[in-house]
Amino acid sequence: MVSTTSLYKILAACFIGSTLFSCKKMLELNPKQSIDSGIALNTEQGVNAATTGIYARLQSSNQYGRNYYAIAEALADNVYHSGNSSQMANECSNAPGSHFTNWQSCYYAINQSNLVLDALKTLPASQLYRDGIAAQVYFLRALFYHDLARTQAYDPTAIYAPANKGGVPIVTSGVNDIDEISFEARASIPDVYKRIYDDLDSSYACFNRNNAQSSIHKATKAAVVALYTRVALYNGDYQKAVDKATESLTLSGSKFMTNANYMTGWRAEVNPESIFEIKFNVSENLGSDNSLRGMFTTRAFLTDVTASIHGVIVAKQSFYDLMPASDVRKGLYMFGLGANTAKLECTKYISKNKVVNLDNIPVIRVSEVYLNRAEAAYKTGTPAGEAQALTDLNTIRQRAGLTTVSLSGQALLDEILLQRRLELAFEGHRFFDLKRNGMDIIKETGDILFTDYRMLPRIPIREVNANSNLEQNEGYK
Repeated sequence: MVSTTSLYKILAACFIGSTLFSCKKMLELNPKQSIDSGIALNTEQGVNAATTGIYARLQSSNQYGRNYYAIAEALADNVYHSGNSSQMANECSNAPGSHFTNWQSCYYAINQSNLVLDALKTLPASQLYRDGIAAQVYFLRALFYHDLARTQAYDPTAIYAPANKGGVPIVTSGVNDIDEISFEARASIPDVYKRIYDDLDSSYACFNRNNAQSSIHKATKAAVVALYTRVALYNGDYQKAVDKATESLTLSGSKFMTNANYMTGWRAEVNPESIFEIKFNVSENLGSDNSLRGMFTTRAFLTDVTASIHGVIVAKQSFYDLMPASDVRKGLYMFGLGANTAKLECTKYISKNKVVNLDNIPVIRVSEVYLNRAEAAYKTGTPAGEAQALTDLNTIRQRAGLTTVSLSGQALLDEILLQRRLELAFEGHRFFDLKRNGMDIIKETGDILFTDYRMLPRIPIREVNANSNLEQNEGYK
C-alpha cells in the first residue's frame, strides 16, 4: 500500500493504540459515525461501527463534503472566483499544484474497507449478515477507488500518452501494523478499472444474496448499478454503461423529478432523485469555510437578506445564458448578497435541513443515469444507440421545460454534453466530463489544454518520498 511517514503514525495510533481500549468503551464514543475501523472487528457491533466509519469518510471536505464538487467546478469553465476571499482562488485560476487533495483520505477509507472485508472472513456471524456488510463495503471501496482514479490519473477514454504515469496503487488487504505496510507502484489504468468492476460485481452479488432494503444514505443494489453506469462511461465501456443504466432506471426511474416538482425537489432536505446521498447529522457540521453552502452562496438560508459568508465560486453569466428563459433550472440561480449582489450563485446547497451548512450531498441521482445512458448509447456508434441517445436527451430537455429536438451525429453529442453541463452543474461533474472527453478548458484566466500537466494533480510529496516505487505526475517535483 502507498504510505507516508504520517500514515505510519496514524496507523500506529489508530490500530495499535486502539487495542488499549475495550470494545464497549469505543462503541460508546460520540459521534458513532467517527469510530475507527480498527476497533473490535471480531464482533458484529464492531464491524457495524467500522462500516459506518467508512461512510463517514465520504463527509470529509477533501471528499464529497466539499472538494469533489467545489474544486470540480473551480477547475472548469462554469464559474469564476468572486474575489471575496482567497479560498479556491488558485483552483479557479488553475494555479500549479491547486487541485484535488484526496489521496490520503481515500487510502485511509480503502484501508478501513479492507480491514472490514478481511474481518468478515472469520467473523462468527451468519452468511446473511456477512453478505449485507460486504455488499456495502465493496460498493464503498469501488467508489473510493474510482474517485482516486479520476482525480489522480487519466481516464481510459482520454490519455495523453507523453504524460501518462498509469493509474493508482491497488491494495486489497488491510493494514493494522506498521510492518504490514507495502509500497506499491501505480497499477495500470485498465487494472484499476478492473479492480473497480470486480468490487461492483462483488457488491452486486452480495446484494442479490442478501437483498436487504436500506435508505439512500447507505449502499443499495440500486446504488451499485447506478455507480456502474458512471464507471463504465469513464472506462469507455459504452454498451455496459447502457445496459447498467437501463437496469438502474428500472430500479430507480420512478424517482425522476417532473418539471412541476423540480424546484421543490432541490429545496427538500433529501433530493427525490437521489440513488445514493450522503447525510450529515448536526454533530457533523463542516462549518462555513468547508461546506458547499459556504463555497457557493452568501446566504445561510434561502430567504436571507443579509450576507453571512463569502460565496467564492459563482456562476458565469455566459453559463447562465445557456439556459433559455423557459428552463426550470434557471430557478436554482439567484443574485447573491453583500459583495455578490451582481453575481449569480447556485442554491442547490442552501441549509435545506434547517441547520446552516448542513446539506445532504446527492452523489448519484437519476438524471445522471439518463445522461450517462444518452452519452454512452451515442458512443456505441450504432443506429439503435443514437435513437436511444436522442430519447434520453429529450427526456432531460422536456423535464427542463425545453422543446424536443431531432438531432444526429456530432450535433446530438454536443447537445447531450450541453444538457449534462446544465443539469449536473455544481454537482462535481464538469471538470471530469471535459477531462474524460479529452477536451480543453476554456476560461478567462487562461485556457488549460488537455495536454497541459495541470489536468492532473500533484501526488503528495510525502507519498512519493516515502515510496520509491511511486511515480509523480508529470510536471511536478
